[in-house]
Amino acid sequence: MLPTIQTDINNHNRLDALLALRAFACLMVVMTHCNPPRNAIFYKGYDLSWLTFSPGGVGVWIFFSLSGYLMGKAFYTERYTADVPGVINFWRNRLLRICPLYYFAVLILALFVYTDILKIENWGYLFRIITFTYNQSFPPTWNGAMWSLSTEVQFYILVPFLYIFLLQRLVSRKQFVIIAIFIIFFTFIVRLIFWISLRHQISEQIKYVIEYSYTPLVTNIDLFICGFIVNGLIFNNQKMIKIKKIKEIRIPQSYMKYFAIILLITLYMLTAHHLYYQELWNLPERAGKGIRTSTAFFIWQPITALITSFFIFVFEFEMYQPSIKNETLSFSAILRNPLRVVELFGNISYGVYIWHIPIITKISPILTSQIPIEAFYMRLINTLVLSTLLASITYYVIEVPFSRWKTYQKIEMVKY
Repeated sequence: MLPTIQTDINNHNRLDALLALRAFACLMVVMTHCNPPRNAIFYKGYDLSWLTFSPGGVGVWIFFSLSGYLMGKAFYTERYTADVPGVINFWRNRLLRICPLYYFAVLILALFVYTDILKIENWGYLFRIITFTYNQSFPPTWNGAMWSLSTEVQFYILVPFLYIFLLQRLVSRKQFVIIAIFIIFFTFIVRLIFWISLRHQISEQIKYVIEYSYTPLVTNIDLFICGFIVNGLIFNNQKMIKIKKIKEIRIPQSYMKYFAIILLITLYMLTAHHLYYQELWNLPERAGKGIRTSTAFFIWQPITALITSFFIFVFEFEMYQPSIKNETLSFSAILRNPLRVVELFGNISYGVYIWHIPIITKISPILTSQIPIEAFYMRLINTLVLSTLLASITYYVIEVPFSRWKTYQKIEMVKY
């Protein structure tokens, strides 16, 4: 339990690193769905087109690790209690966060964009969509981005039990390392079984990658849990460090933050380069094909989990304390720290994620060009503008009003 000692609140006007991370991950997903062209950008004879080959899957994995951390933080900071009322309240609040916009989008998309889903023969697939069991592999065309929300909601069911199980088993750095290694190894074994059993299908048909590797919770659980256990590492380290000592390590901590950002950029560069030169993305002869390399199947996901978890750790270590609060985002706060404008996109990233594929579906036939890279930038800019506008509307009309129905455990100010 957290000690309940009153203390003064120290306000800061910093960029919320986690909202910035959400914005970055969302942008990665949108870029990849805008279908960047090959052999389109050259500089002094070098093909730099790979820089636009945003690894959208990595963006989704970042979302999963971030979600794991935030769900764990909700319990570690006692916003929810690990008893029946607390667990039910947690699930209720998560549904209030996800369901209103999700079901509104399902209604609008079924009526105006993907109308085939309403045919009687497709009602079974529609049922899977509305019950969060959609995995993007069934025949009717649908908003492919929605599969990750099914995986998220399935993880929410496990969160309270994970917290109860790990609370007393995650009290040292050694235990943190052991659990991280175990869960990554477990997921590796699951993926290895699929790889051995379905090697040819995984290589030749993308639907097998989606169904057996990309979308199941069991093959993504390492991402969620690596983010989740960062809470235990921060929580138990801060219990042993006084506030004045935390202040003393700000300089080395700032270097760690720069290092975390560099790691994140490096992750983007390496995975984009790999997708372009090894996976041969967007080659006509590779259309509908699966994964070519074991690196893409086994390596990038755990690396993403570890880098994202490290990023969260170094940026949240100090901000995790209830005694240190960031100033509420406002026009005045943005004027004094312009970087915080990124938070605006982070706040509406759920809506952007929901709406961007239907928008791409509608505008792609219109925004054409004889120059492939020009067509790509037209799709990207228009998709970002339109999805941001639509997401902003649904954020204030749907997300914010429903968020007022949430209830939390009252938290007293603490210090260690």
